[in-house]
Amino acid sequence: MFAGSRAGALNLFSPSIASKLARTLHTPSVAATATLGSTHAAALLRPDARFALSRLSAGQLATAWAVYRCCGSAGLVRAAPGLLQGLEQARLGWLSGAVVRRTFFAWFCAGETEREIVQTMRRLQGAGIGAILDYSVEADLGSGNDTRAQANVRADALAKEYLHSVQMAAQGRGAFVAVKVTGLADPGVLFRVSDGSADADDMADFERLLARARAVVQAAEARGVRVMIDAEHSYFQAAIDRVAAVLQREANTSRAVVFNTYQMYRVDALQRMRDDYAQARREGWRFAAKLVRGAYMELERERAAELSQPSPIHATLSDTHAAYDAATAFLVDEMAGQPSLQPELFVATHNNASIERVLQQLQGLGFDAGGAVMFGQLLGMQDATSYALAQMGAQVYKYVPYGPLHEVMPYLVRRAQENSAVASAIRAEATHAATELRRRVSERLLPRKPAPAV
Repeated sequence: MFAGSRAGALNLFSPSIASKLARTLHTPSVAATATLGSTHAAALLRPDARFALSRLSAGQLATAWAVYRCCGSAGLVRAAPGLLQGLEQARLGWLSGAVVRRTFFAWFCAGETEREIVQTMRRLQGAGIGAILDYSVEADLGSGNDTRAQANVRADALAKEYLHSVQMAAQGRGAFVAVKVTGLADPGVLFRVSDGSADADDMADFERLLARARAVVQAAEARGVRVMIDAEHSYFQAAIDRVAAVLQREANTSRAVVFNTYQMYRVDALQRMRDDYAQARREGWRFAAKLVRGAYMELERERAAELSQPSPIHATLSDTHAAYDAATAFLVDEMAGQPSLQPELFVATHNNASIERVLQQLQGLGFDAGGAVMFGQLLGMQDATSYALAQMGAQVYKYVPYGPLHEVMPYLVRRAQENSAVASAIRAEATHAATELRRRVSERLLPRKPAPAV
C-alpha cells in the first residue's frame, strides 16, 4: 500500500490501467448506482473478525467488549451527555474522566502524548495501514465568549498544534493530517462568511484563517504529508469549502496534497461535489475528495426543526446510501475517463456494501487495488474491514484521533451515538470480542492434549 510495501501483498486486480484511460464512460445516476455491485460476482472484501482481534491483548479485548456493549445500549448513549455534565457539576468530573479514559478514550483515541500517538501510527503501519492524525478539538457557535483578539490567539495556538501534527505524521509513511477549519478562526466568522453577512473585520479574520491553513499545508507538502479538510456543521460548510478550494488550487497542481470532505447525507452534497470537480477541471488542478456519510445528523435535524427550516439531511438512510454510491461511482468513472489530472478518491466508510461496490467497479475497469482509491475507517471501528483491505494490497487508513481527554469528549460522544445507530453491527462486534476472549481462556484452562504416539 505504501512505497515498498506492496511486494508481498495479495493483489486481486489487473494492473492494466493504461488501456482504460482512453475510455469515455457515462456518469451513473443515483438510482442506477444504488444497484451497482449487486450482481452475484464473488465478494472481493472478506473481513475476518478473528484475525483482526488476534492482534489484541486480553486487556484490549475486554475494553473493546465493554465499549461495544455500552454503545449497544441506546438508553445509555442518549443519557451519556447529561450524565457527564451532571458529574462535572457535582465535582465528580475526575470519576467520569477516569472511566472514559480507560474505556472509550483508550479504544477510539491514540492518546495525548507524542510517544503514544507515534506508537499507534507505527503499530498500524506494521499491519499495512496508514494513519490520518486528527487533533480532535472541535468548535461550534457559542462554544466560547472570546473577544476577536482572544479568538485569534486561540486559533494561532491550534495552528501550531496542527504543525506539530504534521511533524508527527512525517515519522510514518504516506500519512495524512486532518484539519478542522472551525478551529482556525472564531466559528462566528465562518458562520457569517457562509451566510454572506460577513463584515470587513470578519473578512480580515478569514484572511488570517487562510494564512494559518496555508502554513499547515506548506509544512505538510514539504514533509511528504497530505492534508484532509474535515467537513463540519452545514452552517459553516460554505466557508470551509471556500478554504478547501483555495488550498487545493494552490497545492494540487500535480500531486493531490489537500483533500476536501463531502458528507453525503446532505441533500446537496452530490451536486456540490460534481460542481467542485468541474471547477477543478476548468482551472487545471487535481480534485481530491474524501467521501463520508456524515457525523452531525441529530444536531442538523434538531437545528432545522428549531428554525423551521428544511433539514439539510436526506430524509431516509437509503437516500444517503444511494448518494454515497453515486459519488464513488462518478469519481471512479472519471479516473478511467480522464487522460490527465485524474481525481483522487478517499472512500471513508464502515459500510462494507459500499466498499464492495467500489472494489467491483475498480476490478471491472482494470484498476490495481493498491493504486487508484484509498479507503479509511475510524480507529477502533471496523478493524476486520481495515485488515482485509490491507491484505488485498489496497491503500487503507485509520483516522487516529488524539488530544486532551476533555477536548476530545464531543468526538467520543459522537462515536457512541454513531455506533448506537447501527445496533446490530455493534452487537456483532461485542460478540466477536467476547468469543475471542472465551477462546483464549479455554485454551489456557484446557490445553490441547498431545497427539498419541504412533
